[in-house]
Amino acid sequence: MKKRILAGVLGLAILAGTVTLAGATSQDQALVSLSHLTGAFWNDLKAMVKQEVDRDTSAIYSAAAGQAGQGSGVAVGSFVSQTGTNGDMAAGSIGCGLIWIQGSAAVRSGILVDATVGEEIPAGGMLTVGHRYLAGTDVTLTVSSVEARWMAEGEWTVRAGEPLPGQLPFADVPQSAWFYEDVAYVYRYELFNGSSPTQFAPEDKMQRCMMTTVLHRLAGKPADEYSAVFLDIPDGQWYTAGTVWAGRTGVVSGIGNGLFDPFSNITRQQIAVILYNYAVKMGYDVSVSAQLSEFSDAGTVASWGRSAISWAVGVKIINGRDGLLVPDGDATRAEVAAMLHRFVTWTQK
Repeated sequence: MKKRILAGVLGLAILAGTVTLAGATSQDQALVSLSHLTGAFWNDLKAMVKQEVDRDTSAIYSAAAGQAGQGSGVAVGSFVSQTGTNGDMAAGSIGCGLIWIQGSAAVRSGILVDATVGEEIPAGGMLTVGHRYLAGTDVTLTVSSVEARWMAEGEWTVRAGEPLPGQLPFADVPQSAWFYEDVAYVYRYELFNGSSPTQFAPEDKMQRCMMTTVLHRLAGKPADEYSAVFLDIPDGQWYTAGTVWAGRTGVVSGIGNGLFDPFSNITRQQIAVILYNYAVKMGYDVSVSAQLSEFSDAGTVASWGRSAISWAVGVKIINGRDGLLVPDGDATRAEVAAMLHRFVTWTQK
């Protein structure tokens, strides 16, 4: 979520009185003008704090990078070096920090804040070498390279996991397929399951309840008590938690009369709206909007879906089918995998 994490922290610092503002001659006079506080002063303060964070991180990173090959356990200040390999999982509790030194890893669950740029990393989002991170909740990372190293502050544990597969187990997803990398992404980060251990069924249609389940996984499976948000979503089904969560948060709104219609196929237009709603809920900037005139079927986009479709085309989540938007066309599992992969990639820009 591209929230201004650093700005929020600074705001708390100001409210707590850690920054002294001078210039008042009486209690009736404002200490500073609002325009100054939210303008030059605010920008200078953010830049100053970021500079301090960058300098501290740089010193620790340089020291750790110079100790390459010495294994785990090397300490630099309050940070201790740790290592992992493909499939290993590093788990940290809320408030713990780390600086990523080498290799690749992704967020498996929980909230990890990139303090270097002031943004949260979504589930499946990759860590960046040289950046400093803070666990906003209990968080788990999955190492995806042969070798990875990081400097850990606080309680971080590393345990062996199943290596991420070099090849997918699905006979119907050849490496030459246009959707291979997209399927690999959603499978490796446990957003999608196959239709069987050896089949992904890329051309099968995506059902509405599958979509809410996948987005619930993308959000980190937030816990939520059951409630009858939709009359046709009973408790205790595999799709219940995701659909109730999506309905309660406004990511989906149903089809009317209190129904969700879980087993109907989901259309490309509906997916655009759901991803748009999810992006808004998560705090992303959805102001980008593309002209749809390049698509000859632009007039078939519903009024309720036009803003979402324009956004999805503008950020390249939807590219069209042979030059057409096909807004009412049923989306295949391969298409949804591609849209989700592009969506997560967009959130990391």
